[in-house]
Amino acid sequence: MPIRPGRVGIVRTMEKIDIGSAKIAYRRFGSGEKTFVIDTALGTCSAEWWHIADRIGRNAQVLVYDRAGYGESSVSVLERTPGNVAAELKMLLDQLRIERNITLIGHSQGGLYAVQFALQYPEMVDGLILLDPATPFDQEFRESLSTKEYKQSGVDKTATLKIAQVVTSLGLGFLLKSLLAKSPPFYYHEFAPDAKEYLLRSLCHRNTYRTSLAEYAFSHSDAHKKQISEGVSSGALRNLPIKIITHASDVYVKELEVFGGMETETAKK
Repeated sequence: MPIRPGRVGIVRTMEKIDIGSAKIAYRRFGSGEKTFVIDTALGTCSAEWWHIADRIGRNAQVLVYDRAGYGESSVSVLERTPGNVAAELKMLLDQLRIERNITLIGHSQGGLYAVQFALQYPEMVDGLILLDPATPFDQEFRESLSTKEYKQSGVDKTATLKIAQVVTSLGLGFLLKSLLAKSPPFYYHEFAPDAKEYLLRSLCHRNTYRTSLAEYAFSHSDAHKKQISEGVSSGALRNLPIKIITHASDVYVKELEVFGGMETETAKK
């Protein structure tokens, strides 16, 4: 993949394809018949995964992309339903002529979309790797936690996303940079300068939060809950290899203490 100089010293490594509903930014690593496609978490972009894609790319082809509305991808004209998100990935793969031997790696919200894609296009998917995958069934948390505990847990992302949307819509996204630079994903990894700048620029853009709110709302709609529940219970994924990787409990407790301000016992609950 050619590397081209960009604005403000950023190294541009993304290509773009017009899929009709949006212009999608993507990057390919490695080569081979096997392709790993990475779908990112809510509100983030492909740069969070460049260093991992580079390592996987030593043994296979890897595709990372910014979902419509994130990173350098334009906002989509389609609603942010899981079905539409999966369809847009299919359009991207079609244009790149990637038709089979695909393993989807989905992180958080991306995990939910990976499942949706496998349900819609089973002939293309060889397996799923789901990292702390999101589900549309967060009501279980609401039922087992008190109102205060539920709010602290961060399960419901709506309020935080709305605040960020207001700030960025007022052109004050730069005020978020110092705060974001100390939070996930930067809390976990020292990113290369170009990846860090790309991530921060995306996280400080209003389209990111407009898109995140829409994705979150549609993925928790009654219609989608029914669709994905019926799809999974039908046995459509029964013969598909699936690996689920989650936080260890002690790590998650620590995160809730640090980022949620919870007391230890509440975090354990």
